[in-house]
Amino acid sequence: MGILERVNPKASRRTRLLLAALMWTAIGTGLLVAGLHWLLGARSAAWLAAFPVALVAGWAKGRFVLAPRAEANALRIIRAGEERCVGGVFSWASWGIALFMMAGGIALRRSPLPRPWLGLLYSAIGAALLAASLKSWDHWREFRGQQPKLTE
Repeated sequence: MGILERVNPKASRRTRLLLAALMWTAIGTGLLVAGLHWLLGARSAAWLAAFPVALVAGWAKGRFVLAPRAEANALRIIRAGEERCVGGVFSWASWGIALFMMAGGIALRRSPLPRPWLGLLYSAIGAALLAASLKSWDHWREFRGQQPKLTE
């Protein structure tokens, strides 16, 4: 057994499905809370009135754009089998997109864009991630009751 195999943190399909669902949910919740915080700090209540529009737009994107990606990711985890690298919770391309999105978020927060506009954007993205997370949770529930097979 090589050094890479010994230090590789492995996880079951059930654990990787749980991690995927938790990540979609945690990041979505964080963005939604940040967005709502910026909207609540706006001087005009009109910004807050736009919050439901952001939620509906986010839900639509989550349901029709991101949910199929979450579904494909869950199926990729399931096909990969047991005791695979925990980092395989997402594909390399997905990790790259996540880094790109994080960089975009940092750039937006440093931009002169008014916080209420960012609040609407973050709220929409958060709602999209939460809507898409439901696919990951569905797959995790399928594996929740299964006991991992012990190997020596």
